[in-house]
Amino acid sequence: MPRFHVRDAFAIHDKSLFVMAGFVIEGDIAAGMLIRLPFHDKAMMTAEIDHIQYIRRPDGDVVCLCIRCAEPEEVILWEALKIKDRNIEIITASAPS
Repeated sequence: MPRFHVRDAFAIHDKSLFVMAGFVIEGDIAAGMLIRLPFHDKAMMTAEIDHIQYIRRPDGDVVCLCIRCAEPEEVILWEALKIKDRNIEIITASAPS
């Protein structure tokens, strides 16, 4: 299962995007996969990766997982989660039956 370390996260409000910037710990991550963010044993939030951007820096590349939010309130919810310095799992989206 792919894993990703979020160094920082931020919103781009005028584009309704929430961005998690960091690096891949293991596996391959692609647009269309799901970010899985557990809260407790029985509660979990997932969101589809809309696209991935790469930022080249002298101290190493930064991978940005971008989530497109349908509503402005959704961006605010992601910001409130304060996702920073944390590892998250990435899963493959299940095909609808």
